[in-house]
Amino acid sequence: MYCHYINKLLNIPEIHINDMTFDDRENVVYFQVEPVQFVQACPCCGSTYVKRNGTPYKRQVRHLPLMEWRTILLVPSINMTCMDCDAHFVWQYDFVKPKKQYTQAFQERLIQQGHGTTIQAMASFQAVPYATAERYYKRGLAVQSDDTQATCIQDAMARDQLVLGIDDFAVRKGHTYNTGIHDLKGGSFLDIIPGRKMDDLQAFQKTCPYLHALNPVAVVMDMSYTYHKFTQQCFPQAIRIADRFHVNRYVTDAMHDVRKDVQKKLPTQARKQLKRHHHLLEKRYDALTHKEQATVQAILKYDEQLNAAYNWKEAFIDWYDLSADAKQAKRTLDQWYKQGHQVHHAAVESCIKTIQNWESEIINYHRLRFTNAVVEGRHNKIKALQRRHYFTRNRNVYKDRILVECNLAYMQGIA
Repeated sequence: MYCHYINKLLNIPEIHINDMTFDDRENVVYFQVEPVQFVQACPCCGSTYVKRNGTPYKRQVRHLPLMEWRTILLVPSINMTCMDCDAHFVWQYDFVKPKKQYTQAFQERLIQQGHGTTIQAMASFQAVPYATAERYYKRGLAVQSDDTQATCIQDAMARDQLVLGIDDFAVRKGHTYNTGIHDLKGGSFLDIIPGRKMDDLQAFQKTCPYLHALNPVAVVMDMSYTYHKFTQQCFPQAIRIADRFHVNRYVTDAMHDVRKDVQKKLPTQARKQLKRHHHLLEKRYDALTHKEQATVQAILKYDEQLNAAYNWKEAFIDWYDLSADAKQAKRTLDQWYKQGHQVHHAAVESCIKTIQNWESEIINYHRLRFTNAVVEGRHNKIKALQRRHYFTRNRNVYKDRILVECNLAYMQGIA
């Protein structure tokens, strides 16, 4: 039978196909295979002076599917005897380990298909037992996670002008949190710290060998005293940048506090209109459609204080976008403070006080323009992963999943 084309599809150079049979009911194809070589060197002495003692049985080994057919290789278990050292051994194949029912290529495919889905779905798709799919996936995941993390950390150490991002994400919101360390310039996820309190961060600092080898020029984080103190201890040479997203959130929340107070005093129709379209006030004015801009202009006419708070919020967005350097940013920020004082609202005054307390860290954005936007994107991916797997009790598996799935694009980019 002419099987040389199927030999290429199988892509296992050490064997060739003698025959094949199809099981239409089970959608399975069976391949009778033989080693390309007639004899194999003795694993004890390396001699090729050996003889074959027959094939007592054939192993059924699962390989990668061909089209929609499940592929089973009928691999002969050939007994061998070395004529030099009298050692008895069985033919060893490179594509499948002894006493295993799945080829190495099939195991690697299980690991790759496990990313982005559940083990149950992967096992069902490949028609393998759940326990088998889970065992191979977790075993390969641990190796892949170690290799991925080692590569990302090594690249971060060698990176010129390294910029780190630090932020927490919830395991169980309001109860348990983890802290992620990210290479913002390279685009990789370096490590996960269990917890977000100072004791957790210091314990990680003592046990982490690579942390002191990193030499970042800047670290981006939110306005958490814990993270800033930790960064100052670990990377005293780095400038600390308050993340733009979190700072904008303070200003937007202050504007909404003004809106809520104004909303209570409005007539019924105006109050309903403002409440219905309050989400438009959060967006940048230049990002709105013409219809949305008309709606915003209409609801801002309800109250001068609301109009002043909205313009104050928009001025802060312009301050981020239009400041050319830190010196100009400091000068225009003082003008923004004055604009906020004219709103005459307690929430705005509280926000201004917070901005003043973190002024140097906020202005540092104009020295090195990096944000934790990509970090927030990874947090969404982690939330999806936790929902997909109904959380993972084994912390090592949980960490391995996050590091591998969040770094898939990075590893494919350097491959």
